[in-house]
Amino acid sequence: MKRLIALMTLLIVGYMVGVWTFLLFPQILIKNGLKGLALYLIVTAVLVVAPYFSVEATRRTRYLFVEYLTKISRFPGIAISLAIFAIIGGSLILYYSASVLAAAFAASDILYLALILIISLILASIILFHAKEKTLVLMTWFSAVFIIFVVISFFIIRDYSLTASGKSLSVQLALETLMTHITATNAPLTLRDGIRIVLLGFLGLGLGYGFFMVMGTFLPKEADSRKMIGAGYILQLLIGILVTYIFVYALAATFPGTALRYAESGIADALKFTKDIIGALVAARSPEASRVLYLLVFSIYFAGMTTFIPLIETVGHIISESTQSSRNTALSIALSMVLFLSMILAVDTLRRMFLAAFFAYLPLMVALEMIPLIRNRNVLGQDARLYGSAIAVLGLLAAALFIVKFVRGTVGQQLGVMVGVIFVLPVLLNGMLLKTRG
Repeated sequence: MKRLIALMTLLIVGYMVGVWTFLLFPQILIKNGLKGLALYLIVTAVLVVAPYFSVEATRRTRYLFVEYLTKISRFPGIAISLAIFAIIGGSLILYYSASVLAAAFAASDILYLALILIISLILASIILFHAKEKTLVLMTWFSAVFIIFVVISFFIIRDYSLTASGKSLSVQLALETLMTHITATNAPLTLRDGIRIVLLGFLGLGLGYGFFMVMGTFLPKEADSRKMIGAGYILQLLIGILVTYIFVYALAATFPGTALRYAESGIADALKFTKDIIGALVAARSPEASRVLYLLVFSIYFAGMTTFIPLIETVGHIISESTQSSRNTALSIALSMVLFLSMILAVDTLRRMFLAAFFAYLPLMVALEMIPLIRNRNVLGQDARLYGSAIAVLGLLAAALFIVKFVRGTVGQQLGVMVGVIFVLPVLLNGMLLKTRG
């Protein structure tokens, strides 16, 4: 049992720490300093109860996810909405992870990107289809390798940056400036920054996909989900801080003159800055730079895969239940959809559109995820219902702000808001789904 709990905890850590931790978490600390970190801690400390309640909802009833939503919450449409959202979210995660790795082979970015996407999906298929009872072990091995890569990357990249700062005054000044920024206590914290931190909190805990409710369907009764999720949360936070220092050292060593611009960049531009760092390391053509390069890109890649594979398992679980199909058939459908979407994300306009849809509707998906907690009568009690209601309100407010912002934004963002309507259609058709399942 102890081994299973350790494996599940590692799985939770790998799931929570994703590619967005690398691309967005450092921005918060560089721009907002310790105020940003403190607000993130407050937000996630409040939100971390949601995974616990979600796990316990299905674990205590022993219902499967869709079965729980149908019989207890009377809202099977939520499962379909979360599955659609997870497919698009998983496609974005896979694309960003693969594109960072492809950038290290700068001879042909598009060619390597397509190749890495296909190899990644084959790897995911082997773990999900052929590993059988070892699927959990292999997924946790991914998480363990990822954590090791992050720790090693921190020390190697730090040494590389410190060596560069001893040879270059501009690198030294950039490093000192960035270190001052991430430890500042007087940095401004606007409403926009606060909303971004709330959004990052949703991402950092992996909310909005239904993963934790699905996990509760096969978690043993003897396992202490509170300790597992708590340990996962703490490790996720520590890794996020390590990632921030990794980016600070990498930015100072590669782009000392423009490093602070990274903190001001939008979500869509975060990948560009990362690719610029990779390009500078490739151009350096030294053994030290190559070591830093591969540690950095594989850390980001593993971060994406440790989130992507559990997401596909979640989607497969939902599709299998909803259509009464086999697990292999459901996973094949999910992987085929991801392959198509991740390929078309190479088109800049489509990528920005789906990115806008994902971030605009993420808080709304979190609110939908709370409905089973709100509507349950006897499973978790009044505390869960009140908590779920509070988080749902927070999600709805954040979604409203983001949707309004994107409606007033670029054409790509406006299209993203329109495309994102597909996330809520199954909820609007919930009555029809109830009759079908009845």
